Amino acid sequence: MSVELEFDYDKATASMDIFSQADIDLLKEWTQNLDKSKYIPKDLSNKQLLLFYNACYGDIEKTKTCMEKYYNYRKNAPELFDNRVLDSEELRLASQVLEFSFLPEKSCEGYDIIYHRLHDTEPSKYHLEPGVKMLFMTVDACLSKRGPQAGYIFLFDMRGVKLGHLTRVSLLTLRKFFLYIQEAMPVRMRAIHVLNTEPILDKLMILIRPFMEKKFFDMLKFHNKDENLEKFYETVIPRSALPSDHGGSLPDTQTLHRACITQLRALEPYWKAEERQRLDALPEKKRDRAIQRAFKNLEID
Repeated sequence: MSVELEFDYDKATASMDIFSQADIDLLKEWTQNLDKSKYIPKDLSNKQLLLFYNACYGDIEKTKTCMEKYYNYRKNAPELFDNRVLDSEELRLASQVLEFSFLPEKSCEGYDIIYHRLHDTEPSKYHLEPGVKMLFMTVDACLSKRGPQAGYIFLFDMRGVKLGHLTRVSLLTLRKFFLYIQEAMPVRMRAIHVLNTEPILDKLMILIRPFMEKKFFDMLKFHNKDENLEKFYETVIPRSALPSDHGGSLPDTQTLHRACITQLRALEPYWKAEERQRLDALPEKKRDRAIQRAFKNLEID
């Protein structure tokens, strides 16, 4: 089963600031000569290679390192990257508690925007792992549809976050989350904007700061509930690219969320193929254990 990404390869490469087909060919040859201890599939498409290459600004050695970490982290965090089935109980519940989407418009500097917030603010309904899984699915869907981009902005709305939510957070999951987005996610991260900051922010930062590199920490920008956002609209994300809930002209966040769920559901063949590709790249013993784990996670209606 091949892993099909939806973006047009020729159009994508024509718009990139750094590109050499010879470099992509070199990366493909490199993957062919790796042993399975690296967990990197030998059948990666040019489109898949292009995402890593673009994220690393055409630096071949950094691209190789990014790919190694990407497949290593995905192998070691099956709770975040495997069994991406929208009708599973964990993702069905997460899609009711959260709102997320990759917004249809771009930032002032032409960056893609990933949006995420609580829909149901009751802490007892919040579970970190499926929430992170769906956030990463949203990023993967955006990459599949739009291909390599000049940059990404994460836009988080902190409305409704309480101490009870923090008590439900696993430090191990937080560590895996930050390792992946800082070292392996094949995008050019530009900024993380947090809207409607709550009084709990200081406690949240105590929790997550140890996992953040300085470069990543410096990307964080906070906006309190009473802040005048006119400068934000003018220099970061225009009103035309924001949901109506945040003073924008796009549909409200719940409408955008439902549209995103529909897109994720349509990508079911991709989720299965991508997981199968990673599974086939594992050494035999590790592959057998992964298959056994997958069967244990199957839900029987």
